[in-house]
Formats: sequence, structure tokens, C-alpha cells
Amino acid sequence: MANFGLSFPTIAKLNVETGKYSNAFKCGSAINTSVTPNYNEAALFADNVQKETVSEFKNATVELGVDTVPVEAAELLFGHKIAEDGTETSNADDSGAYVGSGFITSEMISGKTKYRACLLTKVKFKENAESHQTKGDSIQFSTPTLSGTATVNNKKDWRIKSPYLESEAACDEWILQQLDCVEPEITE
Repeated sequence: MANFGLSFPTIAKLNVETGKYSNAFKCGSAINTSVTPNYNEAALFADNVQKETVSEFKNATVELGVDTVPVEAAELLFGHKIAEDGTETSNADDSGAYVGSGFITSEMISGKTKYRACLLTKVKFKENAESHQTKGDSIQFSTPTLSGTATVNNKKDWRIKSPYLESEAACDEWILQQLDCVEPEITE
């Protein structure tokens, strides 16, 4: 398989106690993402050789590059206050909510394009540095990157991937079903 596309970053608020999601929305348009699992590891040595090893999932480092961070994302992900006129205030005591974070990848499998959705079940994002630059001889875009940590939900799941599907629309529907934002289609 060869990955060649990324689309539709979706965020929904997670109620940590119930495991239910609410208020799903598209978090801008996807530019890039990386998900790096981190593990706690230990090795037992005896008689001068390694006898046992243990590796357990700890968390995953998440980077999500988007073209823009919508206002509702700043409020949900970072805890910023948004006034009716759109003014955004960042406070030292701001704290964002846990969210479910989904996205869609395009993959080439045996010469055919397939799509797969990925849902990180419990993520806490934080803001990265902002940088701005004046226009010079050429225009350069600067886009935001969200950084976060994915941990396990109350079922001990941290990531769920869809089966390979035929379209982005089918993957988008799959993500929304996982987030309980649409009724699943019943097939007979």
C-alpha cells in the first residue's frame, strides 16, 4: 500500500465519563498529520541474557496540520473564550477538552485508490507556536499545526481504523457513525 492523500479532519467533544461524543465539526482542511505511538518497555536479564520483554502502549504523539483552526476549535481544543463579535481571548487558566479526532487517508492498493478512515478515540490538543512573516519578493503561506497526545478511552482503545472503503464520503460517514453523530445505515 502507498499512502498519497489526507482529508477531512474531524473533531468531536468527548465526555470522558460516558465515552460519548458530541458536536462534531470539520477542523479546517487537512495538510498533514502524524501519529507516533509511544510505549513503556522493560526487559528482564538473567544468566547474562535477556529472558523477558514487556512493551505496553503509553500514548501517541499527534500532529495535525490544517489550513485554518476554526473558532469552535479554539474554544473546544484550547478553552479560549470566544465573544459574540468573534473576539478570541486566551487566558492563562484555559484548558481544552478531550476530543475524538478523525481523518481520511487515500491509499493505492494493487493499482486502485482506496480510502480508510482513522479515529483517535481520546486526544488532548495544545497550541503550537504561531509565526507570521511579511510579504517579500514571493508569497509564503504559514499554516497552523495542532499538537496533541492520544491516550486510551474507557474501553482501552486509542485508535480505530475503518475497513478500506470506495470513497471519501463513505469514510466520512464511518467517522461520524463512530462519533455517534449520525444513525448507522441498516442493511438487510
